[in-house]
Amino acid sequence: MILRDATPEDARAIAALHAANWRSAYAGILDADYLAHEVEEERLTAWRERLADPAPNFETVVALGEDGSLAGFSSLYHAHDARWGGFLDNLHTDARVRGAGYGQALLRETARRFAARNPRTGFYLWVFEDNRPARRFYERMGAEESERVPSDWTRAPDTWKYRCHWPEAHAVQA
Repeated sequence: MILRDATPEDARAIAALHAANWRSAYAGILDADYLAHEVEEERLTAWRERLADPAPNFETVVALGEDGSLAGFSSLYHAHDARWGGFLDNLHTDARVRGAGYGQALLRETARRFAARNPRTGFYLWVFEDNRPARRFYERMGAEESERVPSDWTRAPDTWKYRCHWPEAHAVQA
């Protein structure tokens, strides 16, 4: 497994994996029409923009599999929230490598990057209540479900989400 910073050339592969995972994990959570017709183009546009002109506090890490293809990615915002710390915006692995340690490696690398900028920081992410496999993974990786709130995303009406928090980013690396 190779972990490296994403480049603008990775946008298409990241967007494809992002869309595929949303279709799989968020069926019944996100708007079905969006997942069927819009998600691929919307994700491609978003990733092209994010990687072409990233915000100063934004990073994206890609994990490459043995064949050199994209096996996963994570994206993060440093110093995102005064209380909760950094924000892990995305963590996705390809279905073909699930259970092989890619998600753990990406999460640990994300935590390492947060701690490198601020050794005392924590970080958080949002996860839909009905995305039980992700919630179990984050719990195994030491996250605390800190709060449960209604989704504020129009594409996910009538659903709830949890803030998963790691109070100390450096502790995730262990």
